[in-house]
Amino acid sequence: MPPPVPAPRVLPAPLRFLVATGRIFKSWIFATLACMSIPLAILFAGWTYRLVQHRAHKLWTIRLGKDPDSRRTLPRWFLSERSGNILSGTEGTAFHSRIAGILRALLGSLGANWRTGSLITLNSFLVTLPGGMIMMFSWYSGWDNSFKKGYEQAEIGPLWGLIGIFLFMVAMTYIPIAQARQAITGSTRAFWSYRKVRDVIRARPMTCLVLSGSYTFLGAIFMVAVSALTVVGNGDSFEGKSSAEIVSFLNAYYFFWAAFFIVPGFLLLKLIAGRIYADASYDAIVASRWQKDEVTDREQKIFEHARVAEKPPAPPGLMRTGLTAFSFIGRLFLRAATLLLLLLFALELYIAQFFTFEPATNWLRQPMVQLPWYHSIPKDLK
Repeated sequence: MPPPVPAPRVLPAPLRFLVATGRIFKSWIFATLACMSIPLAILFAGWTYRLVQHRAHKLWTIRLGKDPDSRRTLPRWFLSERSGNILSGTEGTAFHSRIAGILRALLGSLGANWRTGSLITLNSFLVTLPGGMIMMFSWYSGWDNSFKKGYEQAEIGPLWGLIGIFLFMVAMTYIPIAQARQAITGSTRAFWSYRKVRDVIRARPMTCLVLSGSYTFLGAIFMVAVSALTVVGNGDSFEGKSSAEIVSFLNAYYFFWAAFFIVPGFLLLKLIAGRIYADASYDAIVASRWQKDEVTDREQKIFEHARVAEKPPAPPGLMRTGLTAFSFIGRLFLRAATLLLLLLFALELYIAQFFTFEPATNWLRQPMVQLPWYHSIPKDLK
């Protein structure tokens, strides 16, 4: 008779709470430091999108009536989540296979974070680049024209600015849900599935409005963060200080905003978008709006045993017409409100640029949209 398998040791509830709190605090500190560097910001973005994926898969598992995975809820930064299994699988293998296994165990999550973050960031830049470049051109064109008194070309800046703002608004209606779809499915091509992203936006107009409002609200806070440097720089606080002291102050300034604004804001926006996509995609598959062979391989594996709900009987003709008209008017109002919020979000970039003449990269990236990076030291201080 085989000996009984000992039950896994369960830590007391207070100790589990302390361990979980320590993990969250460690991730928060590392994410804050990551916002100071572009390569590390890509790792933080990838870590965030992998967290979005984990939360979405957990939600799908619960709604399918299965037991959720009881393993850790936070993805790792460096070690692979399967490091123990990988190391145990290398026993008795060749030397080079053992070294490769050890590297996968030690750096598995690092590679996954970098791959996920870089691919989603690249796709996001490709969508926002046209609007950002045109807005940047409109700003410099209007600024230079105001000094050169070229009244005959006075309309060039505003007209190009309107075009750039329109393209940016269109991009921002698509990017948040497309980022969530790529993160959750793990497929780069899923980002460009326009019909699926459009279906999610149409199915959740109210929550998408809330998401756009969150971007606008956090964008206003970022506008304050950028503009406040003008007030600090024009005062007497830097008088008599060396370049090293000014750089030290700026580093502390960026660290503060990264810790209490960039990190929680970026996490919040991506988790909201992930929840929207997870809910809408589940309902679309269960209601047969999406066929199981039309989704990605990972979604097929999760939803292969999902029960398809029967379609409810259609209401009478007059009632159906009234419901359709009411739904159309409501959706039209929500879309108009969404576009208005995104217009304010775009205008915040111009207001921040007016108060603080930042580098051109501010037009091409926003910390809450593409990359959570906020650290700009003037070249003459480096």
